[in-house]
Amino acid sequence: MSSELTVSIASDLFKKILKSSLSEKFEENLFILRGAEKSHKQKLETVTKWYRDQRLVMVLGAGSSVSYGLPSWDTLLQKLLLITIKSDDGDNENSNEKAGVLAKTFTSIFEPNSLISARYLHNYFKKKNPKSNLAFESAIRDALYAGIKNGDDSDLLKEVRQFCVAAGKSPNLDSIITYNYDDLLEQCLQKIDVDIPFSSIHARGMKHEQHQLPIYHVHGYLPQKGQLTSKNKVVLSEDGYHQQYTDVYGWSNLIQINKFKDHNCLLIGLSFSDPNLRRLLDIAKNERGDDEIHHYCFKKRHSSSNVKSQLEKLLSENEDILDEKAKAQLQLDDVVSELIKLMEKFEENDALSFGVGIIWVDKYEEIPESLKEIRVGV
Repeated sequence: MSSELTVSIASDLFKKILKSSLSEKFEENLFILRGAEKSHKQKLETVTKWYRDQRLVMVLGAGSSVSYGLPSWDTLLQKLLLITIKSDDGDNENSNEKAGVLAKTFTSIFEPNSLISARYLHNYFKKKNPKSNLAFESAIRDALYAGIKNGDDSDLLKEVRQFCVAAGKSPNLDSIITYNYDDLLEQCLQKIDVDIPFSSIHARGMKHEQHQLPIYHVHGYLPQKGQLTSKNKVVLSEDGYHQQYTDVYGWSNLIQINKFKDHNCLLIGLSFSDPNLRRLLDIAKNERGDDEIHHYCFKKRHSSSNVKSQLEKLLSENEDILDEKAKAQLQLDDVVSELIKLMEKFEENDALSFGVGIIWVDKYEEIPESLKEIRVGV
């Protein structure tokens, strides 16, 4: 189907789909929590109040470190897979080039499940280095920091740092929870002349002093420099996730449940797809026993151009989706707009079911600006 043909799509048909019994039932369940329809400014004002009341916990995901050139989850696994292929195929220039091609094409063509890949890699490094309990963690650290960009810190972490400057004073963050292994935040906190007392907590038995801001690395901690110890274990492979699921009273689970239940969290750089995060948010919500918003999450709006491109591709490959009558009634841009609205409502309703509201941004660069508004007062 040509792009000219796809520009004309069914207005009536699409509206009928949205107004079908399924859509009506779907929309009846939207925005079920109090405060769900607050404006952007009102949401920021709510978070500002949490901060002033010293109840605010920042929760950081992979998106908070992406500007430093750290690999995504899939890219990290691909880098580790490359190591295993190189090792099995020798160590000359031709074999290295061949290994690189194989690693990239293997993950692109077969798209192996990430947990299965991580389990394989964990077992590989364990068998390869039977005398080392940290072979897997060492390999992850090498791959994690291999392409890191040195230089100035990101606007996001610099703004997070501003919240941390007041450690031990008022107002102050309650704590930071991070799902990242890296120590980029810790490095950022140490780059200014102001002394910011903090403590990185990443294993059972570790505690912080009263004047220190706790930074909880609940999936493990691999600082760029220094000797790794038994306390630097990470949650990456399936057995790690299984342990988190079964060990309800594990330190990282207890920290998250307590913060999600008794405090107000601002989630940054998270996709909301981690099953353990969803489980713990659910537990905390059930423990609270209410239907109010207790947390907010920054989320980027869907790109119209990306959705339009995907829709055009879908229709070009499936010409039988719409009949000729349907093709003549609506501009493609209208369909894209309606699809995005529906998807955003879907995502908002999902977050609301955990007591989490969404603060929408058009681009990630807006997040540091919003954080500053929260910190100084909207």
